[in-house]
Amino acid sequence: MRLLISILFLLLPAWAQAACTGADLRKALTPEDQSWIAAKIADAPFVEGNHWIAQRGDRKIHIIGTMHFDDPRMEEVAAGLAPVIATADHLLLEVSPADEKALKPRLASLPELMFITKGPTLIDRLPPEDWSVLAGLAQKHGIPSWMAAKMRPWFLAASVSLPLCLKGTNAKELGLDKRLQKQAQAADIAMNSLEDPIDVFQSMNSDPLDEQVRQIQLTLSLMGQGTDEYVTLTHSYFEETAWHYLAMIERRFYQNAIFDEEEAKLLWDQAMNDLLVRRNKAWIPVIEASAGNNLVVAVGALHLPGENGVLNLLKNRGYSLTRAAF
Repeated sequence: MRLLISILFLLLPAWAQAACTGADLRKALTPEDQSWIAAKIADAPFVEGNHWIAQRGDRKIHIIGTMHFDDPRMEEVAAGLAPVIATADHLLLEVSPADEKALKPRLASLPELMFITKGPTLIDRLPPEDWSVLAGLAQKHGIPSWMAAKMRPWFLAASVSLPLCLKGTNAKELGLDKRLQKQAQAADIAMNSLEDPIDVFQSMNSDPLDEQVRQIQLTLSLMGQGTDEYVTLTHSYFEETAWHYLAMIERRFYQNAIFDEEEAKLLWDQAMNDLLVRRNKAWIPVIEASAGNNLVVAVGALHLPGENGVLNLLKNRGYSLTRAAF
């Protein structure tokens, strides 16, 4: 379910500056919520840790869970990882700097990935009350309603999901992935992408437009929540417990979903497959085929844990895993 994916895609990173203040939602969890979350993650492998070392024979791979936006605590983390980057043969990222630079002109030639280029816009496809919510959020984020109406539902949802306190900041340039890229450039370390970013955009659009519009009602309850979601994720990230956070979001999704329990579960599983599982599995052959015995893989922190996380997938390939300092 691509609209849920668009929200969670933004939750893989987190909020950015100290100006983004809010409540830690974990403090408001009921005992029932806490029990549900504990049971959900009880048997999942590698549920904690943002830095692991995978070793098989002479090959050593540092796997680092990143946050794509800045935080005051990021400076110390990046400094501690600098020696790891300096001795690497390759730094593997979700998107390398070269591919990120090339992405903008590629997307310009494929407007249909982000915009409704044919047929009715969202104004005519959504109930008036839902459109009013989306249009209001868009305007708060500086997006005119006429432009929002032409955006594909997942793209509009993504565009209004970051907290307003990020607007006008350079937080995106100071996330851990960007800091590691700068270290690699300074040390002349080669960088490569784990995937073609266009594939991610195409995945977002794999559902028919009418289905995307239907499903947008499922994510309206997760949009515009202020900074609480991001503050909570940030604390979870630096405590190296992002998988606990994802279980909390899943719990809230089921509680807020307008569809029945069975369909909500199906939609969540589809979202996790598209956002995490499918991509994680596709990255392993790329990692294995990379030259050199000293690699660094830096990806969003939620890609590391779980049965189908990068760590367990490498373990299944015969690597031994050791948690490292972060």
